[in-house]
Amino acid sequence: MKQSEARVLILQQWDRWILSRPVDPGGPTGKDSLKFFHELQDTGSPLLDFQARGQDKWRIIHAWLLDAERLSDHWISPAPRIVPGRRPRPARHKSRSCGGGIE
Repeated sequence: MKQSEARVLILQQWDRWILSRPVDPGGPTGKDSLKFFHELQDTGSPLLDFQARGQDKWRIIHAWLLDAERLSDHWISPAPRIVPGRRPRPARHKSRSCGGGIE
């Protein structure tokens, strides 16, 4: 299924799904979109059979819901960039130069 087809169907499914859910006074949030996505996954919904081109399908669906103004939040945590064949660098500790030794 193409993303354009899936987008329309997923927005329609969202509109039906959200009516049966308790929602915060400010409106549905990213947390609700994640619950929606997990339910689609758990039921094996054919709505998730769209081409993702290597992207996270939840992020795609979340962006569709934001773009269609179905969510009240606009915060999406950035996904770490993964470069094939490279290992992530270990985290550096800021406290190396603090001494920290026992005198």
